[in-house]
Parts: sequence; structure tokens; C-alpha cells
Amino acid sequence: MLVPRERPSPQPEEGLLLRLAAARSRQEVLNHLLEGMPGLRGLALWGEDGTRLIAWAGERQEHPADLMTMSDEPEYWLSPVPAIIFPPEILAVAELRLLYLDAQETSVRLGNNLATLTAAAKTDALTGLPNRHALEADLKRVEAAGNPFAVVFIDLDGFKAINDRYGHALGDSLLKGYGLWLCRVTGPWGRVYRMGGDEYLLLMTDFPGPPEDFQVWAHERLQIPFVDGVSASIGIAWRHEHTSISEVMRLADLRMYQAKAARSGRSDARQTDRRTAHSAVTQGNGVG
Repeated sequence: MLVPRERPSPQPEEGLLLRLAAARSRQEVLNHLLEGMPGLRGLALWGEDGTRLIAWAGERQEHPADLMTMSDEPEYWLSPVPAIIFPPEILAVAELRLLYLDAQETSVRLGNNLATLTAAAKTDALTGLPNRHALEADLKRVEAAGNPFAVVFIDLDGFKAINDRYGHALGDSLLKGYGLWLCRVTGPWGRVYRMGGDEYLLLMTDFPGPPEDFQVWAHERLQIPFVDGVSASIGIAWRHEHTSISEVMRLADLRMYQAKAARSGRSDARQTDRRTAHSAVTQGNGVG
């Protein structure tokens, strides 16, 4: 009759290897080494040729004592108290885990940096509002969804006179304040963009009513004087009014300049160059 043999328990060294391989931080690596090596009272991890203290466990060391390398081409150095000899396989697994944790940390840092740069590229530096690049991405998204939406071009009337009279500091404050006010007025119905200078754009995707109601709301809320001497001219166009987004953008821009000309009594001869510039928002990036 065969009697099942009990599986031998892992040796302490084998258990230490497993713990090192699963360590989630440099500190855990050192803690496992300290706990797994008999007689060890303290252990420090050093980098940069043993000149920079990275972490420690047990007794604190202000200066490296009995530095030992972890491999032939080391990235890290250890200083144990008291000085002991580590089995080579222990050092190899510990260093591999440390290198893996470094690579993981670098990947997260690079990902965060990329996210920060991406956000900055789509944000207006002065107002913190989304900019033209953000608008391009959002237009592609809403177009793909196939939902109705409106674009509203907004141009401030009287801003240049305020800026020239009181200086750019006040002008910048006015631009930031107006952007904040637009966001509050728009609420959850859409998104506000700064197109440059004193020009803004609303992308309205969730207005709770038909186009006629939105037209009334926009003229009542968006054209009121923001400060003394400064108001806004607006132009609205809906997605269903044209087959391409670029033409919808041009239509909203045209209507904005017609409104500006009607309020000022001046010719709208500036429209052509302005609309050509705005077409780059869509045509130059494949939207439409």
C-alpha cells in the first residue's frame, strides 16, 4: 500500500524569493530582506554609485557602510548591518524586482506627463477654457454620435476700447471673467471654447428644447452687456442646416458678423477673411 508523502515545506530561502518577486515597492523589498535574512538588523538601499539613499529598513543609516553591489552592472547598492553575505539568487531576484518597479514607476510618470501635455495642448492658456484643438476633437465626437447640435459664435463688442483704455491686465481679467460667466450660463447644455482674442464659441448639444426656444434663450442671455460698454454679437447655426460641419461653422460665423454689422451700422466686409480663418478649425483637420 502506497502512503502519500507530504509535500516538503518551502525552505525559508524559497519563501523569501517568492515574497521578493511579489513585492509592490522598494520598501517591501527591503522589509522582506530584513525579515528573511537571520541576524540582519538594518538594511539600506542606495543609488547613484552609492551616494543617494533611496530607502531603508530596520536601523537607519546616514552614510553607507560596507556597500555591496547587487550585480556586475549594478543600478543599486546595499549596505547591511551587520555586514553579511547574501545568496546570489536572493540578490538577483531582489534587483530584478527593483528594476521592474522602476520601469513601472517610469511608465506611470510618462503617462501622467503625456496626459498633462495633451490637456495643455487643448486648453487656452489665459482662460483655462478648451481651445480650437479641443473643439476639433469634440466636433468629431458629436458628429460620430449623430446627435443634433448647434454652434454659436460669439464676438465681444467694445472690448478693444476697454483694453486700449485700461490696459491688457484688465482686458485679460475681462476675458477670463466672461469665459467663466459663459460656462455658468451654458451649464450642462454644452461646452464653451475660446477661439482667440475676444472670440468664443459654444457647442450646444443638450439644450432642453427645440431650435426656436434655443434661439430665444441665446439672444436673451448671451447678448446682454457683460460690463459697461462691452456686449456680444452672436451667430447660431444648427447641424441640420448644412451637409458639412465646416459649412455649419461658416454659417454661424456669417450670422455673427451680420448681427455685429446690424448693431453697429457698419459694413460686414471683414467677413471673408474671418470665415476663411475659421474654416481651418474643421477643413484642415478632416472634419466635415
